[in-house]
Amino acid sequence: MTVQVPEDTRRIPGPGTAMVLLLIVAVLFLFGGFPLQLFFGEVGLLLTQAAFILLPVVIFVWKGGFDPVHTLSLRIPASSQVVGGVLFLAGGLQLALVLAWLQSFVVPVPIEYLEAMSGVLEADSLARFLWLLLLVAVLPAVAEEALFRGVVLSAFRQRLPTVWAVIAVGLVFGLFHLTPETAFRFLPTAWLGILLGWIVISSGSLPLAMLLHFLNNAAVLAFTAIPAIQGQSATIGEERPPLLLLLTGSTLFLLGLSVLRRSRGEQVGA
Repeated sequence: MTVQVPEDTRRIPGPGTAMVLLLIVAVLFLFGGFPLQLFFGEVGLLLTQAAFILLPVVIFVWKGGFDPVHTLSLRIPASSQVVGGVLFLAGGLQLALVLAWLQSFVVPVPIEYLEAMSGVLEADSLARFLWLLLLVAVLPAVAEEALFRGVVLSAFRQRLPTVWAVIAVGLVFGLFHLTPETAFRFLPTAWLGILLGWIVISSGSLPLAMLLHFLNNAAVLAFTAIPAIQGQSATIGEERPPLLLLLTGSTLFLLGLSVLRRSRGEQVGA
């Protein structure tokens, strides 16, 4: 006799429920996160990410009775999916520089803000670099992916076609990072969200998106932390990207997409 597993054991939140979680996180971030960062600085930022983004996700899934494996896509990726994801994201991020340049015609790049951030993120020792790595790469990768490419993406896919769900979550991700000072980052950030969302869809693995999100932030941190190239970072998004960048970005993007699709097909076939 075959025992069927009830579908209720694989409960996934709907879009409305996920939007409630997003609203709660936004309110906590606004009224709790900013005071924490104001009084405790970088430690406050760490507490904000852990207590006001990651913890609400854990409580939401646990208390809501949702299946954590399917809601959060908790699957270890295959090695081919890791390779495909790296190629896909590497190409996509090169294309993001084109988006940043196009957006600069509407929203100018605030040079003073970039220079100030370069000073804040400067690492004059290994201990300082590791602390910044935890602060701007490790925690955001885990907390933000659990919220956006975990709960929210799974929820949106219940009502929207997959492509539109990925785009919608990417736009919400960009809006979440939007402030008057960081408006110039909206399109690149939303595009990063779309890339990571498609990686989760293609691989079925949120841990892979967390890894790639971490690598992206770690690369930006390393670039910013090197004194010799700090001055050059202010011109990113303002100067016209070279044609070679567009060609290599498109090539890596399509190659990574092909690898992800092939590995996904092999996984479904198996």
